[in-house]
Amino acid sequence: MARKWSYWTKNKLQILEDYVPAFNRASERSKERIYLDLMAGQPENEERFTGAKIAGSPRRVLSSQPGFTRHLFFELPRNAERLQTVLTADFPGKLFEVIAGDSNVEIDAALASLSPFRWAPTFAFIDQQAAEVWWETLAKISRFKGPQAKTKPELWLLMSPTMVAKGVSIRGTNSSEFRERVTRLYGTRNWLNCQDAREGGTITADRYRDEMTNLMRFRLEKDLGYEFTQRIPMKMENGTTIYDMIFASDHYVGEKIMSHLYKNAAEREPAMQREARRLAKIQREEKTGTEGLFPIPAESEPDVSGAILWQPQPCWNPTQATWWTDRD
Repeated sequence: MARKWSYWTKNKLQILEDYVPAFNRASERSKERIYLDLMAGQPENEERFTGAKIAGSPRRVLSSQPGFTRHLFFELPRNAERLQTVLTADFPGKLFEVIAGDSNVEIDAALASLSPFRWAPTFAFIDQQAAEVWWETLAKISRFKGPQAKTKPELWLLMSPTMVAKGVSIRGTNSSEFRERVTRLYGTRNWLNCQDAREGGTITADRYRDEMTNLMRFRLEKDLGYEFTQRIPMKMENGTTIYDMIFASDHYVGEKIMSHLYKNAAEREPAMQREARRLAKIQREEKTGTEGLFPIPAESEPDVSGAILWQPQPCWNPTQATWWTDRD
């Protein structure tokens, strides 16, 4: 059965689809280019309201021209076999492997298999939902090319403080277990400063989301040594940020390209939000039998430049907050 996704997933995947050929054009002198997809998902996906098919990340990446020369797709066993079957049939000439299992567990063997090509430009997509990836996994990928390499593998990571807050709020042992997952995501207990500040009313929900996302950027820069990080919030119809996409790179060209694509995504988002509100209203009326006599028109609002809607912002040192203490 196809999994249903909202418009923000389409917007995210469009960024990926646009970035992959740009990455490969910029790296065209290299005979090998590597793509890692740590949570590749199932092959069948569709839009929530319309039922239209949505191509997932594996299909978009394998379709890219120019594309990567080697691909590793990690997925849990329940979906991995189906993904391998579908991709093999649809992309017979592509060099890829679907690895069944938790990418955090399988990453060592996977990177070892790629060691003859550790010099190759590498891009990793980490499309988690809340706190599935481990910090140590990110660190291992960042070190893949070795200490002498001029650039580390680029990382594109989904961070959702909204989903973290939801998981932490569960009562009982599940909350405690989830908190340990979040600690493993950040590689530090210092994220609890943000959590305690939010629960104590010291910071707002918006500030909490910003601080949690910033902490990951700060660690990617200061602890893993990435020269550039950028974030773009993906927002629900009501304007609440559902998650951020964090990009980490050592190369100014990658940072420049992704910043341009983030502006494009910000420009697309308002129209996607309006259409989602319209379709949701139609669906509600159909369920309650209160359809109007006339069709609901699409909302009309002036276009706003992506350069206005999104601007790159540096991360800040979270330890300077008055509510911060070292938890490690």
